[in-house]
Amino acid sequence: MNSVELMHKFRSALPAVREWIEYTLEQNCFAAVSVDTSSFPRLKNVFPIELLVQTKVVVVQGKVPFPPLSQMGLPEFSQMENMSMPGITYKDTFFVNHSHQTESLYFHELVHVVQWERLGLDRFLLAYGAGLMQFGYEGSPLEKMAYSLQLDFDKGVLSANTVEIIQQQTDAVWKQVSLLLS
Repeated sequence: MNSVELMHKFRSALPAVREWIEYTLEQNCFAAVSVDTSSFPRLKNVFPIELLVQTKVVVVQGKVPFPPLSQMGLPEFSQMENMSMPGITYKDTFFVNHSHQTESLYFHELVHVVQWERLGLDRFLLAYGAGLMQFGYEGSPLEKMAYSLQLDFDKGVLSANTVEIIQQQTDAVWKQVSLLLS
């Protein structure tokens, strides 16, 4: 199956993925706390306080929740379902495994929050899915961006315009993905 056919297949699964995300967020809303209450002060140096207040984190004891994509007609993503991930983001909420709570991981997931905010639910899912299909997890453009910026954050070389940088890079990723959808 070529990437265009796979994108159409992925697009047809969007309603089920959307429903799963909304259900998961609803089921975990009482465990979600605002990121601005975290004990990670450097986040305030690179993200606006409004973003930290509106973004929620859910700390989980086991595996972070991941949609059962193979059951939704996307067996191509079954490998992702079985990955042990320290964190994952859905819209303005991210989930982290309790043993991976670091400022660096919170930063990484906040990059994804900005990406979600910039693209919206469907466009984020399409861009993320396209990246996985074309380049795999680590080569996926949205992940590469988050890991690259995370590395800069860890080195202490990010500035207050981080959100603008993420938005510009996210727009460039979407521009490439939209070509696949034409």
